[in-house]
This record gives sequence, structure tokens and C-alpha cells, in this order.
Amino acid sequence: MIKLKPKPTQILISFLLLFNFAQTQNDSIENISVLWNKVEAYTSTIVVLPDIYESTKAHTLVIGLHGYGATAKSFLSLSKPFTDAGFIYASPEAPYPVIHWDKTLGYEWFLYDLPRLNLLERPATKIEKAAMRLTTEQMMGQVISDLKKKYKIGKIYIAGMSQGGIITYLSGIHYPEKIDGMIIFGSVVMEDWLGNDDIEDGKTVRSLIIHGNKDEAVPIKYAEDSRDLLLEHGYDVIFKEFDGGHTVPMHLMDFVIDWINKE
Repeated sequence: MIKLKPKPTQILISFLLLFNFAQTQNDSIENISVLWNKVEAYTSTIVVLPDIYESTKAHTLVIGLHGYGATAKSFLSLSKPFTDAGFIYASPEAPYPVIHWDKTLGYEWFLYDLPRLNLLERPATKIEKAAMRLTTEQMMGQVISDLKKKYKIGKIYIAGMSQGGIITYLSGIHYPEKIDGMIIFGSVVMEDWLGNDDIEDGKTVRSLIIHGNKDEAVPIKYAEDSRDLLLEHGYDVIFKEFDGGHTVPMHLMDFVIDWINKE
């Protein structure tokens, strides 16, 4: 017997039908209020040390933030160019689990409003913007603090892909005193995602934006708009386009290492 795999669109439609059914069931209930609960949880960070690691020497740290639905382990594929250069590479796990259609588990950095789908095609909701900042302001500050307690750290760079790139942008703007540079792959930032942060606060953070000209998930126009937004506010930005899609271009990693070392 041939078993057909459900398409992602079929799963989404089923989810929306259940969501709408639940909403219908609650339409007759009155006097409803919402109580927000603060819940703290542990997340893991995988650390890869360079072969030339010396515990008494300050090493440059690169924190790699994976994309939506990926894992910290999968983003270790980015580690070798950095550790070969003598850097410490750290890959944190995003805090929210995502179950794929094949029942494998991935993670996301902030919760999408699923019924409203693509974040790029409409304004971010209040919950999405609050979730972005919650991850940025609580988790990323803690990750940096914990890594500095365990290892002797010099410069700190964050390298984020896609959704991880959004958190990279927001972290650089929120923590300019802790972060020296941000490396963005296939991602975007919009000023109204910043909350109370002033975008100019992060202009001391060096910025490298790398984007594929065939990226369909995040069309290159969004990366160009993000570059222009940073430049408008006085950032030091390098923009690198490559012939490819929504991916980290491993053939450009030497370029990334050189950019870090040229500070």
C-alpha cells in the first residue's frame, strides 16, 4: 500500500479548521479575560572550541542563530570556518518547539501568528513583536552572560539565518554594549519591531548583510530595505549579494572571516 504524505498546506488547513471550530464554540461564552503568566525555562547552547583554544586567552565568540524550524545541532554546520579561524562558536537552541509534517522537531525564536501566515506580507501583530523582544531581551542577554562566565571572551559577533537573523538584528540594536558585530543571512528588520529601543543606539555595531538574489522566502528587496534603514541611521554596513536562494552561502565564509578580522 502506498502511503501519501500530507502536504504542509493540508496540515495548515486542518489546523485552521480546528482553530475556527474552537473559536465558534467559545462565541457564546461571556466575561472572558486573559491572564499572562511568566514562565521561565532552560534552553541549551552547544559550544564548539577551536583546536588552538587556550583557556587563558581571550577568543572571539561567534553566536550562530538558526532559522525557523531548524535546530542548534543543525546549525553546527556553520562552525568549522569560525573554529578554524580560532574563534569560539556557540549555537543556542531557540525556545519554542515546532513539529514538522513528518513529526520531526524543530524550534523557532518567536511565535508566529499562524492564522495570519507570512510575516513579510502584513504588519507584525502585537504578540509577535512582543515575542521577538522577549527572546532578544531575556534569552540573548542570558546566553551572552553565561558564555562569558564559562569562557574568556574577546569580541562578540552574532550570525543569524532567516528568523535567527531577525533576532540578530534586534540583539545588536538592544545590546550594542555587549555585541561588536552582526552577520545577517537571508533576513530582514523593520523599525516598528524594536519596541522601546532606539535604532540609533546600535549604530556602533558593525553589520554584514549577505543575501541570495534568488531567495524566495525572503526576497532580496527586504534585505536591501534593511540595509538602507541601517545606513540611514549611521551604521557601518557591508552588503553582499550572492547568486543563490534562502541559505547560508558557505563559499562566502572566508569573506565573513576576513570581515571580522579587519576590524
